[in-house]
Amino acid sequence: MQKLMPALLTRGDTVAIERGLLRIQPASGRAVPEDWLASNRTLLIREIVETTGLEAFEYIGYSTGAYGRPKAEGVTLRFISVKGALSRYSIFNAHLTRQRNTATKKAGSPLPKNHFRVGKGSGFYKFWTSTGLPVRRLSDFHDYMGNLSKILFTGTSKDERIEAATLLPLSISAAEISSAFADSLPTETRQSSDTLPTRASDKGTPQSHESRALQPDSTTCALNHGNTVARGDGHTNSLASAVSAPDGQTCDEWLAEYDNAPRLMGAPSANAGKQTWRH
Repeated sequence: MQKLMPALLTRGDTVAIERGLLRIQPASGRAVPEDWLASNRTLLIREIVETTGLEAFEYIGYSTGAYGRPKAEGVTLRFISVKGALSRYSIFNAHLTRQRNTATKKAGSPLPKNHFRVGKGSGFYKFWTSTGLPVRRLSDFHDYMGNLSKILFTGTSKDERIEAATLLPLSISAAEISSAFADSLPTETRQSSDTLPTRASDKGTPQSHESRALQPDSTTCALNHGNTVARGDGHTNSLASAVSAPDGQTCDEWLAEYDNAPRLMGAPSANAGKQTWRH
């Protein structure tokens, strides 16, 4: 089957992964259709990581518990490789007890199941801020852990464990992606591939499109570490398990869907002249 990424690059589109998010800047200046991207994002990401030779992991859940001897409180994040069913985990120190008295509970009493708190100097806090996700209260991360499923991660592994200090959102520049696919592009495209920008300029070019992540399956290759396992994020359709080709389509047919996919209700037609489509 023909790959999808070379078809985009041959058209002059710019593709990158920035802070774990797939970004596509079409040469036409038009935004990528949401429905089209939802149908093809999985294949595009799989092709990128396989062709560049890099590893990428998606978040599938977390658990809290006390690990080792002496028992150290912490939170375990669980991941799965986008290339297949390769599971990994990473452990961060965290507090599982209350810091202050409340109306009904005393300081030092256990937090509710799957709740935890960290300090601003903690490894988990540094990891979270690296994602660009907002920080609210330091004891409320349990409410927002599902947002990690939107992001692709990388890190140094030892056996099944990713060293917490190395766990970061994956970034692959447009130039790196273009170079990795150079051998599969036509000669004229290959010669100009090194000049593709790493990111779009803020002036004079339309905004790149940020993909919306598919939700991973919390029951796939889940690892149980510590005393408590969080199963309630409800993620489904991970990149690692939901790869399928556009059945029966040639690349030309696939690109025609890309060009002709319906935009937002009330948006101008494609014949209305050059225009940046807004969401």
